[in-house]
Amino acid sequence: MPPLLMAASALSLALISPSASATTGTPDVSGHLHSARSSESQTVNVNVTSYGYNDNDDGNGHYGTAQIAYPQIHSEATEDLGTYDQPSTFATDPGEFAPGTRIYVPYLQKYFIMEDGCAECSSDWQNGIHHVDLWMGPASMQPEPALDDCEGSVTQNADIIADPDPGLPVDTTPLFSDGQCTAVHH
Repeated sequence: MPPLLMAASALSLALISPSASATTGTPDVSGHLHSARSSESQTVNVNVTSYGYNDNDDGNGHYGTAQIAYPQIHSEATEDLGTYDQPSTFATDPGEFAPGTRIYVPYLQKYFIMEDGCAECSSDWQNGIHHVDLWMGPASMQPEPALDDCEGSVTQNADIIADPDPGLPVDTTPLFSDGQCTAVHH
C-alpha cells in the first residue's frame, strides 16, 4: 500500500475507532485495542470495576457462578497470584481486549488476563467508554455486603497497561480472602 494511502487509512481508523482517543498506541486493523501479546505495551485509561462469584452470571442470568466465557489459562474465574505467569481473570467486551490479553493494574500492582465477558463493559465499549471488570475472591459464595463493598473499594477510573511486559512490581495479597476485603492500593 502506498505510504499516503496507509496514512489516510490509519487516520480514518483513528477517527472512527473508540479506542483511538484513549490509548497511547494505535488499534489494530481488527478494531481490537490489543491482542494477546501481539503488540507493544500501551497505557489506556479505563473504568475499573470488580466482580466475584456472587454477582457473576453464566450468560443466561443465573448468578452465583465462576463460569467464564473465554477460558484461556483458567477453566473458571480465578483470583490467582496476580503475577505475569499467574494472572487473575478479568472481563470486558472482546472487541475492547481480545481474550487472552494481559493487563497490568498499577494501583493494585497485579496482572490480569481477559477470560470473561461483561454486559456493562460491552455497553460502555459501544459508547466509546473503556471498562474492565476484575475478578476477586474464591469460586464460592461469599458474605455480603463484604464482597460488594470490596468490589466498590477498587472501583475507579485509572490508567492500566495493556500487553504489559513481565517483571512489573506485584503485590500477591488477594483482593478478597476469608470473607474479608484484603485489597491493597498502591
